[in-house]
Formats: sequence, structure tokens, C-alpha cells
Amino acid sequence: MESGPKSRLDSPSVRFGMMILVVILLNFGFFFILNFLTPLVTGVIVGFMVARIKNGITISFIGTIFSYFIVFLVSEWLLSFRNNPLDVAIAILIMGLIGAAGGLIGSIISIKIRK
Repeated sequence: MESGPKSRLDSPSVRFGMMILVVILLNFGFFFILNFLTPLVTGVIVGFMVARIKNGITISFIGTIFSYFIVFLVSEWLLSFRNNPLDVAIAILIMGLIGAAGGLIGSIISIKIRK
């Protein structure tokens, strides 16, 4: 018997994409409650669910970059694009790094608990 994916939706790339979507939705949901701590909390949650350090960091970073790109683009649009685009890009990168740190922390916690 084959132990591979039984359908296209069970493939690792689809799982990876769905976890990125989970990070984006969690960032949108927690943004108004936790402000700048949101990427750390969502990174810990997703890193805990993934339980692999490399995947936890990557998924948290990419999902946070996408979600904060949308959040900062909307806020810049509401402010008539007054800020320097480089400043906005650096802010998005900082949030992505905070999310990656959360993914690392969550993955380490998950690995330690499951041993």
C-alpha cells in the first residue's frame, strides 16, 4: 500500500498554504486586541500546531508578511500614502520577524511537550 497523499488536498504544499492562510486570519482576528503582540501570539499558535522548527518559522514569517502588507496598505490608503514606502516595508519586515520568533517559540514548546 502507498503511504503518500490520497488526494490533492492532502499534499504538503496544500497544507503549507492552508497554514499560511490560518496565520493571516489569526493576525486579522487578533490585531485589534493585541496590536503589535499579534504576530508573536499567532506565531506561537501556528508553530505549536506545526511542531517543526523550520516550517513553524517559515509559515509564521510568510503569513505575517502577507497579513501586515494588507493591514499597512489599507492604513496607508486611509492616510493618503503620507509615509515613506521604505518605512512601511521595514515595518512589515519587523512584524514578519516578530511572527517568525513566535513560530520558533511555538515549535520549540511543541517539540518539548511531545517528547
